[in-house]
Amino acid sequence: MYAVVDIETTGGNASQGKIIEIAIVVHDGEKIIETFSTLVNPRSFIPPFISRLTGITESMVADAPFFEEIAVKVHRITEGKIFVAHNVAFDFSYLKKEFEELGIDFDRKKLCTIRLARKLVPDRKKYNLGSICEHFEIDIKDRHRALGDAEATAILLQKLLKIEETIETKSPKKKQKKLNLPKHISQNVYDNLPTEQGVYYFHDEQGKIIYIGRASNIKESIGQHFSGSAKTKGLFAKSTHKITFRITGNELIALLLENEAIKKHFPSYNKPTKTSALNFGLYKYIDQSGYSRIVIGKAGKRDKPFVAFPNEADATNFILENVSQFGLCLRLCGMIKSNLRCDYEAQFGKTCQVCNNELSVDSYNLLVEDAFSGIGQHKTFIIKTIGRKKGENGFVMVEDGRFLGFGYLMSTNQIQSIEQAKYYLEPCYDTNGAESIIKSFLKKSRLLDTEPIKTFELV
Repeated sequence: MYAVVDIETTGGNASQGKIIEIAIVVHDGEKIIETFSTLVNPRSFIPPFISRLTGITESMVADAPFFEEIAVKVHRITEGKIFVAHNVAFDFSYLKKEFEELGIDFDRKKLCTIRLARKLVPDRKKYNLGSICEHFEIDIKDRHRALGDAEATAILLQKLLKIEETIETKSPKKKQKKLNLPKHISQNVYDNLPTEQGVYYFHDEQGKIIYIGRASNIKESIGQHFSGSAKTKGLFAKSTHKITFRITGNELIALLLENEAIKKHFPSYNKPTKTSALNFGLYKYIDQSGYSRIVIGKAGKRDKPFVAFPNEADATNFILENVSQFGLCLRLCGMIKSNLRCDYEAQFGKTCQVCNNELSVDSYNLLVEDAFSGIGQHKTFIIKTIGRKKGENGFVMVEDGRFLGFGYLMSTNQIQSIEQAKYYLEPCYDTNGAESIIKSFLKKSRLLDTEPIKTFELV
């Protein structure tokens, strides 16, 4: 049995935010058995952007139950079931925190429909709930509300389980590959390798690093190097005398650590990495009428765009997403090569506020600023991530457009200044590879705070 959960929150991570709505859909893999949903009084302020996104206002939750009033039911309805969510770490962390505050241990087996979808439908560009449901033609009745999203996730789960069952039926069972560890690596060393996310290093007899890898499961990935054919085994077996590792707790820091380590040590068994070239970028300028205009151009070394993309199509799609979300003018965003009215109504079902003279220049420019404020042009900021252990946060820091490094601190410690952030920082080289990695993760982040330092959080 599965308990498919979706929550709406005041924003941020579980250490700061609070639940404002929860829905649980009990599913047996074939049909919905039971549903439960309610607004929750968070005893805290609901930011305007959360109200705009979800439609949930402070007046709506004023008479809603506090979490402790529904805790027994939430615990019962999820007990003995697999806890399912689209980005399960997010939803589960909030519930675990709420139960911890009540002195209750909340532990469930978890299944993430994002990870399952990536595994079973690997050709998709996006795996957010809206995109993957569109792929499976699943209608989300009430987007960004807990019950609507939970019901859609339950249907998605059902479809994914059927795909997985078909694959397993058609695919012959593979024999487990024998593990052939290098002569100098004992079974005890392998058995004690961590299963967490991080970066691992193979060393030769002199201690020199000869290979660097990154994995969501360090032990499993290392085992794959030494299983299978003698040819595969021989790649490292004779030269590997020692294995070391670093747990990162999250993909962003693992990517940055791996990127820097390869460029620093030039390990002989690593293939030369080609950083994904960011060939096209977005540029912003003010036209003669005072309007902010967005144009796509080739990204140069001297005239850096505020956000860059591998190709022109990705840049175009990014602009169109923001045009639709923020009501921007297609003409002023370079999507129509004309000085006449844009065809916003034909594409999005409503008229363009600029072309109909319904919006002042200053008001439109503020919309542009909001639409493109989450990317590239931020000079000094941090990206908050999950840490390596319970009660810890990780973060990546950029100052004046230059990648400084990453660090970890207890979730109870709040960064109050740039200098404090630097105290916890492990310095890293600023490379083009690091810049590309950070920009790609910024696109998947939301603005959490602006003071004392601009802070983004992965979503």
